Amino acid sequence: MQRSKVLIVGGYGEVGRQIAHILLDRHADLEIVLGGRSPGKAAAFESERVHTAVVDTNAEDPLQHAGEHISLIISAVNDLQDKLLLAAVRRKIPFIDVTRWTELFEQASAKLRNVELHAPVVLSSGWMAGTASLFAMLHADSLENVAVDIHALYSLRDKAGPDSTAYMDRMTIPFHITEAGKSRLVHPMTDPVKVQFPNGYKAKCYRLDTPDHVTLLKASHMDTASFRITFDSKASTSLLVGLVNSGIWKMISGKRFRSFRQRLLYNPGTGSAHHVLIHLKGRDHNGRPAERRIAITDPLGQTHLTALGAAVQAEKLLLMPENEPLAPGVYYPEDLPDSRMDTAAIMDFFKQYGVLVSY
Repeated sequence: MQRSKVLIVGGYGEVGRQIAHILLDRHADLEIVLGGRSPGKAAAFESERVHTAVVDTNAEDPLQHAGEHISLIISAVNDLQDKLLLAAVRRKIPFIDVTRWTELFEQASAKLRNVELHAPVVLSSGWMAGTASLFAMLHADSLENVAVDIHALYSLRDKAGPDSTAYMDRMTIPFHITEAGKSRLVHPMTDPVKVQFPNGYKAKCYRLDTPDHVTLLKASHMDTASFRITFDSKASTSLLVGLVNSGIWKMISGKRFRSFRQRLLYNPGTGSAHHVLIHLKGRDHNGRPAERRIAITDPLGQTHLTALGAAVQAEKLLLMPENEPLAPGVYYPEDLPDSRMDTAAIMDFFKQYGVLVSY
């Protein structure tokens, strides 16, 4: 019997490498292909089941040299022109993407509406590969008229790849959120909310544009979705807020000042815990007000939590029987639960890899 083969594009980076380790750990019959522009940069794996391939997302056909019999593609690198996505669609290969900010998410969604799909496409680009929105949905399934507030504490000392800085160039672009079913325009790094995270850290969190604002609201019982962020350096957070709201950040946008912007928010270190706090407000089945708080901590950091978010989505596709594949279509991270991966199985998955969840 031929092994299933998973291609991880961006497999040489921090997130891609960790996705590979998780999947290898869980599936003894799985073959992994690490795809990127420079195979020589691939991380060393002590496994005969790991190979490399040239995959350039800027090429007209990024999958030209990726090999045959690929069962699943996971994209952990920016696909700015959707060339990788559309190459997978043409080949009828299931596809998971975990890297799109909202504009690219909506760009991909528009293109997918105009093509015939023969395999599932999972746009799992919310916070930490959709982990935050997935947890929000799991804990809101018995509520109605739900308002979801997601708060993230981002460590400037954590491991991170260059694609993680893409949000810096979107700090001056307003975006829409939905509150009580009504859309309104907001600006990044505004509307602060004071939050205490699981580690006791207290700080103001500020608005940031993520696909969670879009995907969560596709569920009929969700009325409001909001995402805010803070950094574990209050000085850096205050400086960024001041630069954005004064208009200076917009003035220093572009390539000339990119190194300055990176020095402020991109100084990857050896790693630090990542914390997410989710606040749900809604009504229970009796119509009474109900609130829930879910605190998530990954001691191994945001890249590890992102890798787990990608891997749990991949797990569902890999576990589908060949004679009952997931129907072609566009899916979001919150669509994960089903009869094969219920809430308990999903929670066990994250806890098995050290993620701490409290209420």
